[in-house]
Amino acid sequence: MDPALRQLQDLDVDHRYSQREKTEKEKQIDEERDKICKRYAEGRSKLDDIEPWEEPSFSLYAQTDVYGFIHETPIPDPPMDMKKVEKMRIKEKKWVKMIHQWEKTGREPEELRKRIWKGCPNSLRLRLWPLLLRLKEIKEKAEQVQGPNIYERMRRSATKRSTDIRQIDLDVHRTYRDHRMFREKYGVMQQKLFNVLSAYSMYNQEVGYCQGMANVVALMLMYMKEEDAFWSLTSLLRGQRYQMNDFFTPKLPKLFRCFEHHEKLRKKFVPSVHKHFNKLNVMTTWYAAKWFLQCFLDRVPFSLALRVWDIYLYEGEEVETAMAIALLRMFKKTITKLTDEELSEFLQNLSKQQVDEDKIIDVLAETISELRRSQLSHLPPAPPEDLPHMTSSGSLPNLKVKKNKKSKNPPDNDWGDHKMTLTTL
Repeated sequence: MDPALRQLQDLDVDHRYSQREKTEKEKQIDEERDKICKRYAEGRSKLDDIEPWEEPSFSLYAQTDVYGFIHETPIPDPPMDMKKVEKMRIKEKKWVKMIHQWEKTGREPEELRKRIWKGCPNSLRLRLWPLLLRLKEIKEKAEQVQGPNIYERMRRSATKRSTDIRQIDLDVHRTYRDHRMFREKYGVMQQKLFNVLSAYSMYNQEVGYCQGMANVVALMLMYMKEEDAFWSLTSLLRGQRYQMNDFFTPKLPKLFRCFEHHEKLRKKFVPSVHKHFNKLNVMTTWYAAKWFLQCFLDRVPFSLALRVWDIYLYEGEEVETAMAIALLRMFKKTITKLTDEELSEFLQNLSKQQVDEDKIIDVLAETISELRRSQLSHLPPAPPEDLPHMTSSGSLPNLKVKKNKKSKNPPDNDWGDHKMTLTTL
């Protein structure tokens, strides 16, 4: 489409929108949206609404790990293992050569799958992930249909028309606050996170914005540019390999399909855990919501989550199905000895556990192979009533919570003030 024509169309839409009669409530929403968007545009130049703890401190660098997360106490320097350092250097050299060849030819390397399962050097994810997500291809195809500068147009449009700005603002301020990139209120990375989420709320009207998307975008921003993070979200939600869209549409149809499929697999492949959960009246929603919604972000150690995401971006959605069973297999002996309160604490705090990452990845590989042989690695097709409808939703639906009187498990209520609490249904 002619860029000039596209610009005229955008101006016409803005004009028609501004000219129509608005109710008092709509005016209030517009004022609130304008105020929030202006605040992010100003960044940290205005400090009257920034708390002291949100100010950076040089002392924090001694408490920051290699991934950027801030800990309560200083992190001791690990002992220097020259053999390990040399092994990592050789590994990175092989990865650099492979990725360079991929970028040059556009052909996926034959050895890619094997190396991804062995683990990608953290320094090279900024080059690997855009290739796995096919960002260049997705952007070019979109621009052929919708014209150039899609991200900038969506970002500008969001400042005038997005109905999700307030919820996005709330979620930005509580996303990865223990990470040095996102710790500063209205800092550069919070601005980028806000921009991507607000732009996408206009680009994908079926989803708009939904809680759970912020952490995924923040992860992308740790390893790529702002606009690339936007197209990454597009790839994850609309791409055939991942199909995350229905995790975030109204009523979260894919999430509940995952719960149902997971329970069937749990009964078949980890019967002792399944029996123990039934005995304690443990609901799948108590522990597995973020497993599926965010592909294990915040639910396993971050270094392990990165390896899972490497594999997920290569293999696709079946990784989530298999990883959920792999974790139960890995910790089967521990899980079957815990009471309901201990079990809730254990499953919600796996991210703080010392785990053998290589062993978990091996169990994941075995589980995927087994599920594939049984033709159970993918979710069953969605029933007709779960097929997506073109609507826009900025928040999770308000589902009633039905408490289990026999259980003392605390709800997995870490969604803050959000409209939905993913606990027992």
